[in-house]
Amino acid sequence: MKLKIFTLLLFFIIFQSKADQIYELIKIPNLKIYQIDKKNNLIYVTPKKDFVTNSGTSNISCKKSNNYKVEKKYIKTKNELNVFKKMFFEKIKLRYIVLCEGLKVGEINALGFANPEMETILLNININDNDFERVIHHEVFHIIENNYKKFFPDKAWAKFNNPNFYYSGSTTNPEAYSLTKLSNTNGFFSEYAKYSISEDMAETFSYINSREKYVSEVINLDKILNKKVIFIKEGISNIKKSL
Repeated sequence: MKLKIFTLLLFFIIFQSKADQIYELIKIPNLKIYQIDKKNNLIYVTPKKDFVTNSGTSNISCKKSNNYKVEKKYIKTKNELNVFKKMFFEKIKLRYIVLCEGLKVGEINALGFANPEMETILLNININDNDFERVIHHEVFHIIENNYKKFFPDKAWAKFNNPNFYYSGSTTNPEAYSLTKLSNTNGFFSEYAKYSISEDMAETFSYINSREKYVSEVINLDKILNKKVIFIKEGISNIKKSL
């Protein structure tokens, strides 16, 4: 009996210690380890209670969720990320995935948020599975772009668009844009892709990795998207070659 108590106490101390270490690394309070994915060397964490923190640019807030929702989205996230190899995540410097509800960046509702400096992405699990699949890859790309900007130069990307097109991210609230795929693409998979070059790249990456059949159909009709898809794939290939 005493041995069982000691074992449980040791288990608690180890996990609490790891939670404290995570706070020191990513500066988000009130987190607990949910799962450790040894295959991909990723640590999934979730709030013990609601939190508000400062990312260095904006306040980040998110809410605790019930285990059923967390488990469902954890499985979904893990399955989506299994298309990559462990060394890929080590190379792009992604280590932590936060699963929570009601994510906000400042006062803006967010489906996801990437913090490359802390090797972390936050995912709002209170969204439908279809959007959630793409948000996972979208935020992963922001980590990739931050660490491998040389493979994804803005100037090269901007040349793909029509000469009279301008991204409106500096003047428009991102909440005004939808993730829904466009029926008339004309160079963009979604309205949100029109927000900025970075979001356009991330949206393209998200479609490549979660909507393969659709992408193969669209790029046969849309020359601009065909160029963008090739550009993203070449950049990712260059990263993988260095693994």
